[in-house]
Amino acid sequence: MLPAEAPTLEAIRSPIAEPFERFETELDEPFLCDVGLVGTVGAHLHRAYGKRFRPTLVLLAAKGFGRVTEEAIFGAVVVELIHTATLIHDDSIDKSLLRRGLPTVNSAFSNDTAILMGDYLYSKAFSILVTRRMYDAMDLLAEATHRMSQGELRQIEQKNKLDLTETEYMRVIDEKTACLMSAGCDLGANAGGADKKRRAALNRFGRAVGLAFQITDDVFDYLGAENVIGKAMGNDLDGGKITLPLINALKEAPERERRDMEDLIRSRDFRNGHWSDVVRFVTAHGGVAYSQKRSAELADRAEQELDLVPDLEIRESLQSAVRYAVTRER
Repeated sequence: MLPAEAPTLEAIRSPIAEPFERFETELDEPFLCDVGLVGTVGAHLHRAYGKRFRPTLVLLAAKGFGRVTEEAIFGAVVVELIHTATLIHDDSIDKSLLRRGLPTVNSAFSNDTAILMGDYLYSKAFSILVTRRMYDAMDLLAEATHRMSQGELRQIEQKNKLDLTETEYMRVIDEKTACLMSAGCDLGANAGGADKKRRAALNRFGRAVGLAFQITDDVFDYLGAENVIGKAMGNDLDGGKITLPLINALKEAPERERRDMEDLIRSRDFRNGHWSDVVRFVTAHGGVAYSQKRSAELADRAEQELDLVPDLEIRESLQSAVRYAVTRER
């Protein structure tokens, strides 16, 4: 049973407070560049982007099997750089104006700056892996980055596809979101000394958490308060993203209502005072409830993978991280 309130990230990180501080120090280094714009955008990124959830999982996974090594700390840095690059590119593609209530890079600076800054962070991430000879991590993160790019392209291909299936949706969020969490947990467990069996369990854990995390994010588009989630409600649908709450509601609604809603979406009238009609439709026909149920099922699956984590304090923190993923407000 999930708690009513999400655990805080600060509480989740308490067993790794010291290595997390070291991670944050090392995360500053990629922005120390003689190109002034890198530092300027970097300062903005620290305010507007990232909850540091993914590096938290990396460091917890390492501590769970021994200790937080240098490889785990720099692996956490690389995971956060890759994630941030993806967010910057996403916002640029979607022409988003806000993230977490603050201007996106593309709106605060320019679209060109956003694209090139994302490229810079990707290249810096892999430069760190090469320089520090982190070859296992490189294998994991090269594959994850490739899959993330594939997921982005697949999502563009499926833009405004109102007959999108749940299977097609799950494949996209597996590629776009879950694969980086999965790789990060695997990386951390490996750095901490886990054997092949335990690494595989943490890999599966990260994947299930990532899927649950993204489904929860997609519910926010229909239920989140703008001042809490930091972006306009309906932003995903406005960008052509057909997500699980709508997929399920369209599947369950009577044909007449389904057709009326499809017409409303195709006409873009939901942006002209009819967004509440979309929310009502998605809620009334079970799209939100179904999505929350799927997210909770994935959270349970993730927790089941933690039996092989020997450190009980870390196991509890990872369980709290699962709960955070599905009960947070943004």
